[in-house]
Amino acid sequence: MLRKGLFLAFVLFVVAIMGCPGYAAWPERPVTMIVPFNPGGDTDFMGRIYSKLLQEELGQPVVVVNMAGAGGTVGAQQVADAANDGYTFLFYHTGNLYPNKMRGVTTLDHHAYEIVCIAGADDTNVLVAGKKAGFKDTADFLEKVRSADKGTYSAAVTASGYSCYILSNMEVGGNFSVNIVDCGGAADSIPMILGKQVDLGVATYGVYKQYIDNGSMIPLIAAGAERNANFSDVPTARELGFTTTIVDRYYFVAFPKGTDTNVIQKLANAIKNVQSKQVYADEIAKGYYLKPFFVDHDKAADFLENVWKQMEPFTDAMNRARK
Repeated sequence: MLRKGLFLAFVLFVVAIMGCPGYAAWPERPVTMIVPFNPGGDTDFMGRIYSKLLQEELGQPVVVVNMAGAGGTVGAQQVADAANDGYTFLFYHTGNLYPNKMRGVTTLDHHAYEIVCIAGADDTNVLVAGKKAGFKDTADFLEKVRSADKGTYSAAVTASGYSCYILSNMEVGGNFSVNIVDCGGAADSIPMILGKQVDLGVATYGVYKQYIDNGSMIPLIAAGAERNANFSDVPTARELGFTTTIVDRYYFVAFPKGTDTNVIQKLANAIKNVQSKQVYADEIAKGYYLKPFFVDHDKAADFLENVWKQMEPFTDAMNRARK
């Protein structure tokens, strides 16, 4: 009887371990974080902060691999196709994932992954003008752009990215139209604006801050729902009476489909712990004027589905204006 009891206990132990493969030990080696953009941008900045602090949580290095191309699609596809062993994950954001789908660059969306969590939010994007464009302020800009012939003014955006979505949204809601120039990435818009190759640009405030501070760029309209305390003199599209509401950009973490649920939750817990650290809050505030924002694994996929439902109606506006 004792032997039967010991055998049963052993069987239950084995079943418990087999039902949770690798969870207790994961990660047993370095983990790769794919950032689907070049080094130096806001996504790379955020990913590298997480990389450093996640190592403390997980006990293994989290190695950032930049894999740019097609507005984030190359790196995103790499993770979708990767082995689901828990050692490759994506650090990306809705600002390119969904506009890439809206523009027909890819079919990838949140359904292509196991969504770990929402790891950040960005409501700091702004429409700016170069000083040489000749706008005195927001009111002057709106008056001139609304009365100008179509094509008089131009803006640098990432054609299949969040900046294009924001501008399309502002055009519809604010009743104006400008020419779109695909600049590639946000940093690439800077010399175009300063050199008056284009009049306008859209990006995270932190990208343009030094040029706003030295007077070579003028911030015109903020995309957030409310004024940001760090640039409180910039009016929002909403308060200007624009008839549309711009959806914020959200950073998310994702594994390939089929990754073990326990591994997913372990990484989500580690990210949640990182967000509670003051060093994390200080770094993202200093770098890009952001605040910690987190949605856990059990709600993250539904959260992204809701973001998609709010952004998708602007598909026609993005494509019609960019033809």
